[in-house]
Amino acid sequence: MLLLIPGLLIFMGLHLLRELGWRDTLQQRLGLRRYRILFSLGIVISLVMIVEGKAGAPFIQLWVPPYNLRSLTHLLMISATILFMAGNLPRSYTRDMVIHPMLVGVIVWGVAHLLSNGDLASVLIFGMLPVWAIVKIISLERTKKALGSPTPERRPGLQWDAAAIILGMIAYSVFLVFHGQLFGFALIVPI
Repeated sequence: MLLLIPGLLIFMGLHLLRELGWRDTLQQRLGLRRYRILFSLGIVISLVMIVEGKAGAPFIQLWVPPYNLRSLTHLLMISATILFMAGNLPRSYTRDMVIHPMLVGVIVWGVAHLLSNGDLASVLIFGMLPVWAIVKIISLERTKKALGSPTPERRPGLQWDAAAIILGMIAYSVFLVFHGQLFGFALIVPI
């Protein structure tokens, strides 16, 4: 827990710099390029801390997740990876229908993992990050409302939705196969 909790706080704190009123000040002091490098480095370090912290955390069972929810977890994870990809691609119908699809993907990811993990470290990770995503969505929507919503420059295209689905399925497949090597818990067990 010594790495896990600080890693989560650093990750969320860095992503809330704008809301805390520090992002613009830091960008002016450091310059945009240096700010982006330090921000990215901070995110990578926080993610390493979260993964290593989870791996080294004592296993404290809070509840036993029902085994029959594992299929639902996989379906939700497919949705989460597609939403995450849609949030990183240009104009798509998904971006028009789902506010902040990448952040909604984080929420779905967290809920999916909470369905299959009942230990304290998992609850901290998969509970705190969706809460952060909800706070971020609310903040972004307030800012958008205050500034006024700009008219989209381009019409959405189905090719971007298709790309989100294909890339999301590829990402899901990679995580499915390499989950054990990446996070210490294999989802596919060799026979």
